[in-house]
Amino acid sequence: MFIKSKLASLLVTVKEAPGDINTSKQRLVLVRGREKGVETVAMACKKSEQEVCDLNTTTSSKLHAGDLDSAHEYPCVTSEELEREMVPDVVLQVDTESFLVNRQRLAGLSPYFRALFYGGGLESTKSHIEIKGVRLEQFRTLMEYARSSILALDRENVLAILETADYLQLEKARLLCCKFLERELHLSNCLGMMAYAWQLGCLELYAVALEVALTHLPALACEEDFMYLSKENVADLLSSDDLFLPREDFAFEVALRWAAFDPSREDDFRELAGLVRPEFLSLSYISELLTSVKGSDPRAKLICKLDSNPPASWAEPRSVPRLRAQESLYMLGGPHDHDEQMLYQFHPHCGLWKSCAPLKRKHLTHYAVAAVGEIVVVTGGHFLDEVVWYSVDWVRVFQSARGNWVDGPSMQKSRHNHCSVGLGYELFVLGGSMDEGPIADVERLMLGAESWVNVSPMVRAVERAAVVAMGSCIYIACGLDENGEVYSGIQRYQVQTDQWDVVSYSPLPRYDLLATKLNGALYLFGGQALRLDVTTDEWTVIEEVCLEKKFFTGCSTANGQVYLVGERKGNKTLPNMVLLDPYTDTCIEMDNSIPCPLPVRGCVTIRVTS
Repeated sequence: MFIKSKLASLLVTVKEAPGDINTSKQRLVLVRGREKGVETVAMACKKSEQEVCDLNTTTSSKLHAGDLDSAHEYPCVTSEELEREMVPDVVLQVDTESFLVNRQRLAGLSPYFRALFYGGGLESTKSHIEIKGVRLEQFRTLMEYARSSILALDRENVLAILETADYLQLEKARLLCCKFLERELHLSNCLGMMAYAWQLGCLELYAVALEVALTHLPALACEEDFMYLSKENVADLLSSDDLFLPREDFAFEVALRWAAFDPSREDDFRELAGLVRPEFLSLSYISELLTSVKGSDPRAKLICKLDSNPPASWAEPRSVPRLRAQESLYMLGGPHDHDEQMLYQFHPHCGLWKSCAPLKRKHLTHYAVAAVGEIVVVTGGHFLDEVVWYSVDWVRVFQSARGNWVDGPSMQKSRHNHCSVGLGYELFVLGGSMDEGPIADVERLMLGAESWVNVSPMVRAVERAAVVAMGSCIYIACGLDENGEVYSGIQRYQVQTDQWDVVSYSPLPRYDLLATKLNGALYLFGGQALRLDVTTDEWTVIEEVCLEKKFFTGCSTANGQVYLVGERKGNKTLPNMVLLDPYTDTCIEMDNSIPCPLPVRGCVTIRVTS
């Protein structure tokens, strides 16, 4: 199988990958991206070096809080402990070079060295040990990392260092390499990245690359690399519950394009066509396909065979209907002094807007908007009662399936300028301000429950912060503290343990930021677009003209792309929408202006299956 194929090291010098990957011409090469910020990695299959160098890959520059170098530091031990551990007590030799190292230090970083030094073998009694199976240059880099906890990576050395770190079981170094490759992921290299990650057992990198493939399958199927996937790989993509397709026509087109590439795939096409939902194929697509496919076109033979012998799944009713995931945006906004604030639904796959029932709350502002399951929830806010502004504990729920608003259980504390976020079937409201000032209190509401419950408070009370949920954690970014000063910390709430900590500090702290997630990374927008790998505390500046020195009023991720709406410009807000897709080098202002009245007060994503 392509995904499970054994691939050789991916080197700039371009070497043929050993093993059978359906063709001996299959190659993975390292190429340069656009000369903007840090050079990027792209891995492309079956391309000439000149063709590969013409690829446009994602551009970014890496940034760390308090450190603008490309190296990353793990504060593993205190300075005194580090000094004790730095006393060398053994010599490791690779080729003709010797390294004076500390046994305890290396054993604490790697099971490989722990077994080597303390496993009871012959080497554990030696003061001079020869290490085989690794290359000198990469070993030297990793020994420097073991000494200083700093690993300098670039696009030319990351793959070789990853393989050496994997061999030596240096897990933190391995993680840094994988995260580097995640940042360099692109539509042009995701198939190669999937194969490479599978080979090394880098499951997180594999999952992210797979997610890119599932959210960009129609475009990916136009890449030549796609034609060399196995039938099993194509079937896995078409049958995934996380596959996003604008229309069912694309599922049939993907299967047809792959099968027509090789005459031996005729029987495979019938099996893949069985994964398509024929009842959802459009008449216009079928008509155009039958008109265009004629004569010697290899697709003609495939369609004729399919017509005479359709898949069994097309003729028999399914016990469980085949569903596909779809995500749409809901935007709520409008002047607070109007009787109604308008709610709109945006369908990214067709670019259409739908007007929904408005929120009938006059003189309500600074509330929070979140999505939980298939509902949109508005919590709290600042309310003007004739001449006095005060915080409220109100909760209003929009049921997307029914298209109406209902009251939800009131919060325990009135608050405004707070955060709210859905995680699973629970809604959390976090921080914000009461009439007396900022609070750190956090409340949780289970869907269907009649009341809110308190959970552990935040490390720092903030208002006007950004929030995002990833995995089983909630992240609060920056905001204003009780002194009215900008807080730079990224606070994390671990839901399962009900514990808070601070995992990072923003190098460019601000308030009124917007946050979203995309394939396991946190994105912050406002003045400067930033990406944070929360597991390694690595910050990346996203250098795009559409995002520089700009603020927006709404942000959310849908179908593997980021949408930003309502650009702030002085005291005005422009009704525009920016689409960011780092995997296709896309950052554009979309033509269709948002109909939602400004300012946008909330932008959330709801996922449904149909």
